Amino acid sequence: MLREFNGRTAVITGGASGIGLAYARRCAS
Repeated sequence: MLREFNGRTAVITGGASGIGLAYARRCAS
C-alpha cells in the first residue's frame, strides 16, 4: 500500500513538474 502510494505521488509530481517546465519554456519564448 505504501509503495503504491509513493509510486503514484512520484508519477503525479513528475507529471506536474514536466507540465511546469513546458509552461515556463512557452512563456519564456
